[in-house]
Amino acid sequence: MRNPVNEERKLPHRALGVVLVLGTIIIAQSMAQESRWIDSTLRGVSLEEKVGQLFVADFVALYSHERSENFTRIKRQIEEFHVGGIILAGGGVYDIAHMMNELQRISKLPLLVAADLESGLGFWHPWRFVRGRAPDLPKFISGGGTAFPSNMAIGATGNERYAYEVGRFTGLEARAVGIHWPLAPVVDVNNNPRNPIVNVRSYGEDPALVARLGAAFVRGCRDARVIATAKHFPGHGDTEDDSHMGLPVLNFDMERLDSIELVPYNATIAAGVGAIMSAHIALPKLDASRRPATLSKPILTDLLRKRLKFDGIIVTDGLPMQGITDNYGATEAALLALQAGADALLVPVDLEASYHYLLEAVKKGKINEARIDSSVKRILAAKAWLGLHRDRFVDPAKIMTTVASPEAEALSKRIARDAITLLENRDHAIPIPTKKSLKIAVVILSDVSSSNVGRDFVSLLKEKYSPVGIFHINNSTSADGVAAAVRSARQSEVVILPTYISIGSWKGALRLPTQVKKFLQAVSSLRKPVIGVSFGDPYVASDFKGLPAIMCAYTGLRTMEEAVIEALRGGIDIKGKLPVTIPPNFKRGEGIELKQSRQ
Repeated sequence: MRNPVNEERKLPHRALGVVLVLGTIIIAQSMAQESRWIDSTLRGVSLEEKVGQLFVADFVALYSHERSENFTRIKRQIEEFHVGGIILAGGGVYDIAHMMNELQRISKLPLLVAADLESGLGFWHPWRFVRGRAPDLPKFISGGGTAFPSNMAIGATGNERYAYEVGRFTGLEARAVGIHWPLAPVVDVNNNPRNPIVNVRSYGEDPALVARLGAAFVRGCRDARVIATAKHFPGHGDTEDDSHMGLPVLNFDMERLDSIELVPYNATIAAGVGAIMSAHIALPKLDASRRPATLSKPILTDLLRKRLKFDGIIVTDGLPMQGITDNYGATEAALLALQAGADALLVPVDLEASYHYLLEAVKKGKINEARIDSSVKRILAAKAWLGLHRDRFVDPAKIMTTVASPEAEALSKRIARDAITLLENRDHAIPIPTKKSLKIAVVILSDVSSSNVGRDFVSLLKEKYSPVGIFHINNSTSADGVAAAVRSARQSEVVILPTYISIGSWKGALRLPTQVKKFLQAVSSLRKPVIGVSFGDPYVASDFKGLPAIMCAYTGLRTMEEAVIEALRGGIDIKGKLPVTIPPNFKRGEGIELKQSRQ
């Protein structure tokens, strides 16, 4: 006789088994449908359409009239050159959704839409409170997607869950507006303090940490159904040159690469990364021709495809960068990239010329059609995995329920708070007293001649304190301007030095201007709390030598500025750990922990 109690206990297990079987069947059917669509599509397109699928065109997704130069240009590239993808160079969230829907209608095949979303859906247009307007209006509205702290800020938390959630929220928000392909995460291991282009885009200098956080970001993207892109292969972290401005040459052998640069790639490939972006860097010990990795068959095919067994999309870094253009013509570079093993050509200098050149190259036998087919099949597979063969459009009405949700904003704030890293705190300079009458001098240091730098920090600080002096010192400040800032510092009780040195393409180097260094020398001997805060490049902390307090925040994001002010006044715990070494004084893993001292 059967025991009804035992039978009752078995039912959930049987039900679970049925669910698993049904789930397996559904997945198998979906994969079969995707495979049929890929094969039938590939058979049904012309050579001209196949070649077009390899190109990713630039587009600014702001509202444009149908006869505007912006719109007619991309429309022609879709209709005449059959481009397979678009990379967005800007746009508001609703503009992106509407413009992408329109372009998807025009295109015969679904478009794969990419964007550089290294720190979230970064296309945002802030509304700022204007003095004299109604006092009940908000003081700040982002007007776009959630902006997250930099990868290095996440590295300072060491929190894998944060990396996963940033990937997931980035993916959810991207899909809501019609973006499928975040060109992230950056998994370069930034072990060179003089690197002018990676810096805070990296999780840090420890290959294991970068691998762990990069893989977590990839899993988050996959769960949100977007294509994560690990970059810049085989590793751009140990360079002192910006490949936007020239061709970095790295004399690394495979033993070195296996121990550092390739560690995150192995991890992200294992996590299911859908694309990998090549770097415009030469590695002569892997390719004696000294071609950039983007154009190197030993690097893209032999190393990435065969040795690392990656079968997703290989996309080039931007082809207009000087690491390519200084040595190769636009059309030549496109062909060499395909011959090397790339699948997607990112914004070639001359798309029309490159398109026709590749068509002729196939017809003349310089590259065979089967090689083109292999890349097109990977691109179509990505589109099918995204479900674009079923529905390529987005519903703008759903943007408000997904983009910049309170949950995503709260995550950004938690990361910002947990990332703040305190490297020096002599004589308990931090926390500073909370009295409104405290005489604070704020001297904003930067390498950019703009009064907008640090504006939000000052605005937020004024909610808690009444600064007696606010100065900007940058590369255009006069000697009299520096002297005035020094006098204000001497007359104050506390000096706060928010410092904004941030990376930028074609910038060339990250360094404090001479005027800033002169000011730091003058105030470093003051017997009072002088607090240096880096809102960007953490390596500038080496120039803060002698200051009683040194803090790293890794990004000038408004959310981080709010967190720093709370940390300065003792309103939150400080617990971040330095994810890089800052010569000569600070080692990776350092960070003074301070408990919250006031509500």
